[in-house]
Amino acid sequence: MGKRVVKNYPSPRLMETIGATNQKPAEAIGELVANSFDARIDNEKIKIVVDMRDQKIVVIDNGKGMTSDILEKAVCIGEDMSRYMERGEGAKGHFGMGFKTSCSTLGRYYEIYTRPDSEDREYHVGFDIGDYSNRPSGSDAWDIEIEDDAPSDNSPLKNIKHGTAFVISKLKDKNIIVSAVLNYLGEAFKGHLQTGDSIFVVDSAGTFEATPKTYTFIKGTKIEIDEVFGPNDKYHVTGWVALDEQLHNDGLYGFNIYRFGQLVEKWEKSWFKAHLMTSRIIGEVNMDFLDATFYKQGVQQSEDWQLVAEHMKEYLRGIVTASRNVSKQGNINKPAVLKKIVEDLNHFYNTEVPESESTSGDEPEGGNDSGQENGGNNDTQGKKKKGGEEGSVNEKIKAVVKEQALVLENEGIIDITYLEKDGRSDNKAPFDYIFDEADADEEEEDIHSELQVIMFKNHPLWSKKVDDEVKKILATSDAIYRMLVEKLDFETSEALKIRNEWVGRRTFGESE
Repeated sequence: MGKRVVKNYPSPRLMETIGATNQKPAEAIGELVANSFDARIDNEKIKIVVDMRDQKIVVIDNGKGMTSDILEKAVCIGEDMSRYMERGEGAKGHFGMGFKTSCSTLGRYYEIYTRPDSEDREYHVGFDIGDYSNRPSGSDAWDIEIEDDAPSDNSPLKNIKHGTAFVISKLKDKNIIVSAVLNYLGEAFKGHLQTGDSIFVVDSAGTFEATPKTYTFIKGTKIEIDEVFGPNDKYHVTGWVALDEQLHNDGLYGFNIYRFGQLVEKWEKSWFKAHLMTSRIIGEVNMDFLDATFYKQGVQQSEDWQLVAEHMKEYLRGIVTASRNVSKQGNINKPAVLKKIVEDLNHFYNTEVPESESTSGDEPEGGNDSGQENGGNNDTQGKKKKGGEEGSVNEKIKAVVKEQALVLENEGIIDITYLEKDGRSDNKAPFDYIFDEADADEEEEDIHSELQVIMFKNHPLWSKKVDDEVKKILATSDAIYRMLVEKLDFETSEALKIRNEWVGRRTFGESE
């Protein structure tokens, strides 16, 4: 048996095919902007200019620039740049595929001008996509020429002492909408813009600064997210969630997921059942521990992602129930009902609603989120967490236990979960429940409503010695009875019968 070593060089035609992506022009420009943030010098603020005049796209930054050796590696396909240059924590790119893909997506010719902060030189290299498509395969076909010269005002970098400029010409789309680019950059790099970095877009009409994306939501519904969980507290999710003032049938709801200040997943909905009744749920979360796709337009569906998704599904139960309740029967226009829903939501997350966010009045008031750092981790809209770590939702999630489901004729299956948590000091009941009713338009065999039973473990009743199994049965049976009467309009006698039958099955294991 023999062996043969073969050369593993990609075809130069790859330079054109990597540009055949589904990236929109604003997203491709955003990838080049992301590279600029990776070029930050220590803690200096980055200023980025996107010049869209003269049938070109020029992205200029005042970062550290690249030496000739670094530029040589940067223009290679799939080179691991971390081997050659120091990248700070939170570097967005590693292999240089993102900028090549984006440049090739935008145009058929691109150039790089760069001035390293350590030298008084400027380096330049150009790529003609059409020329690469006609080259033969082999290592020599990838040869490029890097020019160097003294810095000059004739360069796109003008009088900038150090930095890099990407210049894309022979544009594929000659009618890129400036407002779309501004809106995308303000959303995609919200965390950076809030901490003092700046992005400007220039066109024939003038110079415009990108500003962080803002939201409107029902006052009192904004909940801070600060969750640490997983093995050895591996995962840390920060951000916020709230209820939009309106329902959405346009898909513009869910979570924007940020990684090191850059948007990598837009309107993520897999953490809750996406439906018109839950389409008020909006939020931003920062997940630095996740890996993004190579041009940062999504998160990799890894084991880490699966574990985070399971945690977030449980965490969001309270906001999902609130969204459904607000959207039922015009409750958004019933101040007293809306106020109670908001109070229940904050009770679930152990927060308080400040008077300035009261929903009382003829119309529900809108709140305006001026933006959260790194996707939103600090502004709690005046709310104060109660209960400390012991009362956090994170602790509650760890305690969730599945109970025996309840099956009702004409109502389908009601899945039951039981948990213990600290209650607020003003809580008078030893237990409570949250009922999340199945959507009426689901297929009958798929109907699963959810009943979550909550036992407040710091209630005085439990100072008496009560067996844990007895506690579960007491709390769950009470929740079943109240749900049947209060939510499903059962007669009390029928509700008692169903509750007692459930207790019998739960206690003695009787068959249904």
